[in-house]
Formats: sequence, C-alpha cells, structure tokens
Amino acid sequence: MAGIEKGEQAFRTITEAAELLDVPAHVLRFWEGKFPQLRPLKRAGGRRHYRPEDMALLRGIRTLLQEDGYQLKGVQKVLKDQGVAFVRTRGAGAQSDVLPPIAIDPEVLALGAAARGPVYPLSPIPSGEAASPAKAPTPLVDQANQVRLHAALEKLERAEAILAAVAAFQRRAF
Repeated sequence: MAGIEKGEQAFRTITEAAELLDVPAHVLRFWEGKFPQLRPLKRAGGRRHYRPEDMALLRGIRTLLQEDGYQLKGVQKVLKDQGVAFVRTRGAGAQSDVLPPIAIDPEVLALGAAARGPVYPLSPIPSGEAASPAKAPTPLVDQANQVRLHAALEKLERAEAILAAVAAFQRRAF
C-alpha cells in the first residue's frame, strides 16, 4: 500500500480494506449484501469507511470462507448462532471454539486414533480428588459402551481428517 501507513485503529477505505484482506473491492461490496452485520460508515458520495471492528469482522468472514472452507450460508449461520464477536475473534487468529484442521499423514492415519493424539478418559475425576494410580475413578460408562464410544471417536477422527483433506484440496483447486 502506497503512502502513509495507518494505525490499527484507523478507518480504512474500501480500496485499503481490499488490499489488506487480499480480496477485490467488489467482493467486499458483495459481502455487505450477504452479511447485514457488516455495516461500514458511508460518507458523501457513498464512500465506504471501514472501522477497526468492521475490519475484524471482514477478517473473520474471509477466514471462515477461504481458510475454513465455509460457504456463504455457513458463515451466515455462524454469525447467527455464534455471534459477531466470535467471527471477529476468528479473524484475529484466535481459534476460539473452532478446532484447527489436522495435518494429514497417511501413515499416522492408517495407525488409527491412538497414534494421532492423547486419549482422554471417559470418566471424570471427581473434584477435590487428585488423579493417582492407587485410586481410579468409578467409570460412568460400562466397558461395552466404552468400546463403542472409542470406535465412534475413531470414525469421527477419520471423517474429520478426510474433510480437512478435501477442504485443503478445494482451496488449492480454486
């Protein structure tokens, strides 16, 4: 961007916002029509000026669309269900409640869920008691259901890995 660098709290024109977000200006106008939560100030002649909170929302929308693989209706639902603050936080780089996609390593994927990460116990430790090998907490789920839950968890993790791979492929293809 040519000229004087603006501070983080400065208002941005549509050209500046488009350059910072690496999207064309017409996309920002389009997003304004699709996301009523996005309301930049309009000055004389209809010139748009994006406030810092508008820029954070734009970053969140761009992140959900381009990095997380959401479609427009999906982002609209996230805005409705999670709220504007959640999307702004997502654009700031904080993960909040959104889980990051996992890296796809075919060898690790073939080994199963246990090889990919920690295994969390299905029964909580009662508050006030420390975890010790001498006293194990009473399980809330019987052995047969634990086996079923672990199998379901493995299937979900495999599905998540496949969806992440598809989303990565789609981002490269377009």
